[in-house]
Amino acid sequence: MNVFATRISHNSWVVPVTAMCLVLGFMMSLAWVTGKNRETRTPYLAGDQQERVLAAPAEFEARFAKLQVEVNKLRSDKTKLENALASQTGTAKVLNESLQDVKAFAGLTEADGPGVVITLQDSNRPPALGIDVIIHDIDVLRVVNEIWASGADAISVNNHRVASTSSIRCVGPVIHVDGVPIASPVVIRAIGDTDTLLGAMNMPLSVLSEIRGTDPAMVRTERAKRLHLPAYAGPTTRRFATVPKDKK
Repeated sequence: MNVFATRISHNSWVVPVTAMCLVLGFMMSLAWVTGKNRETRTPYLAGDQQERVLAAPAEFEARFAKLQVEVNKLRSDKTKLENALASQTGTAKVLNESLQDVKAFAGLTEADGPGVVITLQDSNRPPALGIDVIIHDIDVLRVVNEIWASGADAISVNNHRVASTSSIRCVGPVIHVDGVPIASPVVIRAIGDTDTLLGAMNMPLSVLSEIRGTDPAMVRTERAKRLHLPAYAGPTTRRFATVPKDKK
């Protein structure tokens, strides 16, 4: 009697649960939409619903294809931009290096390096027999020209950078460098091979040897492990010269 009661109690909840699982499984199978059963279920839908269901796959495929085209185009544009950027970066680097070389050659940039320092100063001796004991513009100009000829890379006179258009001349008793008056002593700094520059400056019959012939105290030369020269600060505007059109 007890066993029978127990079986009844057990079956009383097993049957409903089993039935519920079957119903849920059947409903899920109905709800599972595939390409095949979509067509079989479409007739049971309302008219507007049928149109949306049938049009949805084609619409999604069209949108996907359109987006795919846009993605491919963006990827292609990105590659082109990267290649162009790399090319421009390389070109810009070369152009910048060339520009810096030209500016350095023209004296438009500051310069560092080893070299020599030449100091010219008026003599303390009184003039005798018409011998001039004063440093003139021609003395400074000749020394500068000899330093250039000796292979100097950069020159300054009393901290004024000398360029291809620089002028050194006297205005009355005062020497002017690019229109700027300077006073004695005149300090000429030149960057280049120290031994070569000193050897050229101290050669017999050089400009410095002539000045020393008047008074050795008027000239002093010394080596420099490192010199810092300023950039050229004079005018750079051309008034008449132009670059030929076929050379641009």
